[in-house]
Amino acid sequence: MKFTWWMAPVIGIGLCAIANGVLIATAFKVRPQKLVEHAYADSKHEDARSAERDVFTARGWTVTAAVDGSGCTLTLVSTGGAPPVAGVVDLYRPDDRSADRQLVWSDLATPLRCTLPKPGAWSLRVVLRDAKEVVLAHDMRLNRP
Repeated sequence: MKFTWWMAPVIGIGLCAIANGVLIATAFKVRPQKLVEHAYADSKHEDARSAERDVFTARGWTVTAAVDGSGCTLTLVSTGGAPPVAGVVDLYRPDDRSADRQLVWSDLATPLRCTLPKPGAWSLRVVLRDAKEVVLAHDMRLNRP
């Protein structure tokens, strides 16, 4: 079959129609989920969270995580300054809100064992308070095998 001039526009329009059909089918199949009622208003705390992370980093502290088949072990390494007196670890599962939970880290000198009930991606936020009630935070992402 010989290629003639009218075949190019027909092929181009046909490919565009197929691409649009795929996009429309995907839009009807995948529905967006509303996680919070007022997303913009609920994001106002992000500046404070960023400041907490900056204070944690400025003090030279680190949190290390050793991940195994059932969870992870968190260890706080402080390089100076007044050690924190209390801590909380927020465990967040991006695809399952029912798995989210909060652990109290009462003795920061000893490692904390966190059981992660499902394999896959986890977001952890370690929030510490020092003796002067300054809030410090460290965020990390883990992948449990």
